[in-house]
Amino acid sequence: MPQNLFIQDTIAVIWDFDKTLSPHYMQKPLFEHFGVNESDFWAEVNGLGPYYIKNGSKRVSKDTLYLNHILSYVRDGIFHDLNNALLKELGGRIQFYEGIPLLRARQAICGS
Repeated sequence: MPQNLFIQDTIAVIWDFDKTLSPHYMQKPLFEHFGVNESDFWAEVNGLGPYYIKNGSKRVSKDTLYLNHILSYVRDGIFHDLNNALLKELGGRIQFYEGIPLLRARQAICGS
């Protein structure tokens, strides 16, 4: 009889849930908390890639663009007092589609 290679029931669950498990981007609670227009933020992010390429970059990761733009909002005081505790709290406000096991999803996001 062949030996089972996997002795665990669950190895890992990894997903990108923006507009897959949630009808919104996961940053929506962040924008709401600080009163930032979500459409304006994403329009700014979408303009950054072409700007960097025009100015000599070979390629730019879209994830790097939006994450760095969030940091620019922190640096500019728009996301004042943003910290890990607040991010954890805001993560608990993410809306999921009906049928998503909320307790496990929130535990994965918030670490609790």
